[in-house]
Amino acid sequence: MTLREKLGQTGIPSPSALAKAIPARGGYLACFTKYPYSGLYVNGSTLIQDDGTPLATPAEANAAFSKLNAQLPIPLLISGDCEYGANTLYPELHAFGTNMAMGAAGSEALAYKRAYYWAKEMRSMGVNWPFSPVVDLHTNFFSTGGIRRISADPEIAAKIAAPLIKGIQDVGVAASAKHFPGSSKDYRDPHFCNNCNRKTMEEWNAKDRKVWQAAIDAGVLTVMTSHSAVPAMDDSITANGLPRPASASKKVIDLLRNDLGFQGLVVTDAVSMKGLTAAFSHEDMYIECFNAGNDIILFTDMDYIDVMEKAVETGRVTMERVDEACLRVLELKEKIGLFGEETFVPLTEEEQKDIPRVSYEIGKHAMTLITNRGELLPFDPKKVKKAAIINVSPDAVFLKSLEVMKEAFAAHGIEAVIYERLSGKKLLQEISQACDIIVYAAFLAQSRPLGMSVFSRKEDLNTLYHSLSFGAEKSVGVSFGATSIYYNYFESIGAFINAYSPDHDTMRAFVDGILGQFPFTGKTPVPLFPAFKDE
Repeated sequence: MTLREKLGQTGIPSPSALAKAIPARGGYLACFTKYPYSGLYVNGSTLIQDDGTPLATPAEANAAFSKLNAQLPIPLLISGDCEYGANTLYPELHAFGTNMAMGAAGSEALAYKRAYYWAKEMRSMGVNWPFSPVVDLHTNFFSTGGIRRISADPEIAAKIAAPLIKGIQDVGVAASAKHFPGSSKDYRDPHFCNNCNRKTMEEWNAKDRKVWQAAIDAGVLTVMTSHSAVPAMDDSITANGLPRPASASKKVIDLLRNDLGFQGLVVTDAVSMKGLTAAFSHEDMYIECFNAGNDIILFTDMDYIDVMEKAVETGRVTMERVDEACLRVLELKEKIGLFGEETFVPLTEEEQKDIPRVSYEIGKHAMTLITNRGELLPFDPKKVKKAAIINVSPDAVFLKSLEVMKEAFAAHGIEAVIYERLSGKKLLQEISQACDIIVYAAFLAQSRPLGMSVFSRKEDLNTLYHSLSFGAEKSVGVSFGATSIYYNYFESIGAFINAYSPDHDTMRAFVDGILGQFPFTGKTPVPLFPAFKDE
């Protein structure tokens, strides 16, 4: 291999950069011939044909990537996230319960099935390296990480992480535990700001170590590093005067390899995140992360190979480090069968039918009754004729998901009406007079919306302002997202449920649960209240 080919194996370009380069260079094959990167990341901008038109179905995407890999001398890693399910890219595929839903359900069997089916659907559109599972502990009550995480309890997180990894990798793809060395005490989001994890080594060893060791012992093939600084592990300061991000710390990655014994591939989180870009100049960012021990730099610009080639020529990067990283990438590709015959077996008809059952069971067993003052729940379905569903979320996809809740009420013979917002107390008075149940259905999660997991839209704040002024005695609140919604906005409500996931089967389980079809057995995997400390 030439130096450029070796360096190319250590980078994956950002979707936006690649989406411009593909049609500009005359298609995928020409683009990856000129820029021999190790792989690509799938989203709406990269699921395209050579001319830039969309790959319309999962099968079409899978066929296109399989054809491309057969033409290239070194096949590509096709990566992706889709933590809520591959239906975020192709609506014919499924949404799945979140990591925190599995933490609340506490079932290793359900976690395995969920991961296995999810990975098979990811593989059906060509993805052979899904960036999952998130194994960070939910350390800070106000953290944006929320339902992406399994639990705040290391015992629960370790218990569920192992079957998630096994389920994914039994499909023949590579799981990626993220984001090492774990979550921060800092509530801020490193996508948008500098983030500093101020845990002591004693705190990290007491909790986080257990989860990462469980992931490694489960055989996870890859680990993704965090851009949060961890002064207890590396207290150095970057040239820009900021604490060194973990992703650019050799001390942090040496701990992963030498102390925890991980010998697989290490990849950075997206290097476009401000938690990293604020700490270094553009070129130094690549070099520092690579020299720290990351084998793949994720979401580079198309200049990555040129920058790294110059760094080798000037001695800032050694050939030993290049060969080490390149070899790990090639070994991963071999382990998941990229150098052999196509071995993927699609979901069987029986498995397709089993997915909604598994999703419903996760939703059912995760459903956690937080408060039920006056024994409001369950409602007697024989006494309920009409229900109001009041949306409390800025997320347009969630609003559409409430149609499934409406249908679930209809299956019980109950007419339900969805209200996108409360315009005032008079409307709520009318709703209260007409309805037997009022459901405040809330949802916030990381990136939905971007930034902090708090309500900031005028429409949502008005709804919260007017809520419970009428009909409080028949109102139930439910969060399908951040567990902090209860403390921040609904502690005064008589009945509240954490459902942890906005997928359709959880919507159905919620309606069945409040109508007494099953007892609530979910156990909260995170604290319900913040732990404030007096200074």
